[in-house]
Amino acid sequence: MEMLKIGVDLRAVFQMNEVCEGTYVKGVLFSFLQQLMKFNHQIIEIFIFSADNPSISPMVFESLSVHQLNIDKVIFTGGESLISYLQALEVEVYFSADEFMVAKAQAVGILAGVISNKIPISTLSIAFDHRLFLDQVTYSGLGKWIPLLGYIQQQDKQSLSIELMTTRSYSVDRWIKELFKDAQCKINAVCFIASGKGADLMELYNVHIYFEGEQREPLSPLPNSECILNIDF
Repeated sequence: MEMLKIGVDLRAVFQMNEVCEGTYVKGVLFSFLQQLMKFNHQIIEIFIFSADNPSISPMVFESLSVHQLNIDKVIFTGGESLISYLQALEVEVYFSADEFMVAKAQAVGILAGVISNKIPISTLSIAFDHRLFLDQVTYSGLGKWIPLLGYIQQQDKQSLSIELMTTRSYSVDRWIKELFKDAQCKINAVCFIASGKGADLMELYNVHIYFEGEQREPLSPLPNSECILNIDF
């Protein structure tokens, strides 16, 4: 498995407005990051990014230590744009709740996912917009990210749910099915939506991370649309 560099916004790691006993409260992706950190460091490298002032760094590192999240690469930009840092560190996958930053990362070829503010109870739901695949892997990180998710599924099927959002109610392109199958990554649900921007579907389908494709008009779900669950590719 090739080395994959992942960037995560600090506010996905911790709820920065909530403090308990001198440390920040765990955020949306905290448990998932703990899972990722079990991998050999030759396979995966994780960076935490923050536009905040570095003055908060002592409490951030204390929180990482107390909550036993062994990530020591934390970058504070002090308000500067994160994009140049993401590029300099060759980050291939990036997570943030800031849709504007996600769009900017995508614009420079970084696979970026919007995160929700809902803490996963047990299963983390990750959704892919089928339009990501129209150019047959535009983002270099996609070819590494999907096999990694497949491996996590094999280790713990209950911890991760993969969903595909598509406007094509009649079928999903065969090569997309083969991409996931070759990566041994199971798509747990296919959700049919109307053509358009998909940030709102995170609320519609209870998605925690959404990787959106080409942005168009606002999302409107198809009439009486439902997820088709447990797709066997």
